[in-house]
Amino acid sequence: MIFIYKIEDINIGKKLQYYRKLTNKTLLEVGNYIHKSKATVSKYENNQIIPDAITLLELCNCLNIPITNFFPVIKGKNHNSKSLFNPFETDKLFMYYYTNNKLMTSIIDIFISDTQYNCKFYNGIKDTATYQHCAYYYEGVFEASRTTAYFTLHNSSHKNNMLEKVQIVINIPWSDNIKVCKGLILGLTPNSLPIVKKIIISCSEIKDIHKYDDALIFSKEDVKKIYYDGAYILENKNYDEFFFDF
Repeated sequence: MIFIYKIEDINIGKKLQYYRKLTNKTLLEVGNYIHKSKATVSKYENNQIIPDAITLLELCNCLNIPITNFFPVIKGKNHNSKSLFNPFETDKLFMYYYTNNKLMTSIIDIFISDTQYNCKFYNGIKDTATYQHCAYYYEGVFEASRTTAYFTLHNSSHKNNMLEKVQIVINIPWSDNIKVCKGLILGLTPNSLPIVKKIIISCSEIKDIHKYDDALIFSKEDVKKIYYDGAYILENKNYDEFFFDF
C-alpha cells in the first residue's frame, strides 16, 4: 500500500479536541489515562505542544479511534488489488440539502484504512471549522468510479440508532476539475420513515449556497419525470449551472 498524506491539513490539536468531546471525556480524564497533566492535554489541543508517537497511540487507546484519524490520506494503492480511487482529490467534502425548508450543512471526511476508503459523516453541522454541534454522526465506507461516488454509512452518534443507515450517491460530471456534484441521500425521518433528498457535494465550502437552491429542490419538471418514469434519475453530464463562486 502506498499512502499520500495531506501534510497541510494535519491538525492534531483540533482533531484531539473533537474526539475527546465526542466521547464526553474531560481534559483531566484524558490526562489521567495517558499519564499527563490536564494542562498538557490542553496544550496538545491548542497545538502548543505536538504529542510524540507513543503519546498519540495512548490517545487513540483512550478515545477508541485509529491513529489514521489524525492523519488525512487522499490517495493510496494496493499492489495486490485494484487501485483505490478518490475522484475529488481531497479528503474533506461539504454537503448541502434542505429539510423542513431549512438548509443543512454537513461534512464528509474520507480516509484510507487497510485496503479501502472509510469515511466519517458529520450531518447537520453548525461549525464547519471545529466540527462541533453536529446533529448526527455516521461512519462507513466510500467507493468511487469515474462517474459515481457512493457512501454507505451507519449512525454512530446514538447507541439506540445503530441500525439506522444512510446511503449517499453522487453523480460525477465528466470534468478534469471536479468541484461540485449533484447527488441523492437516502435516510430516515425522525419517526423512521424512508426519505430521499437532493444534495450538493462540494470540494470546498460554498459561502452563498442559497444562490443554487434550484439544484436542491424538486422542481415541477422533476415531479413530472417521477410521475411518468416511477423514478428520479440524475443525468450524467457536465452541469453548466455549477460554475460556483466560492
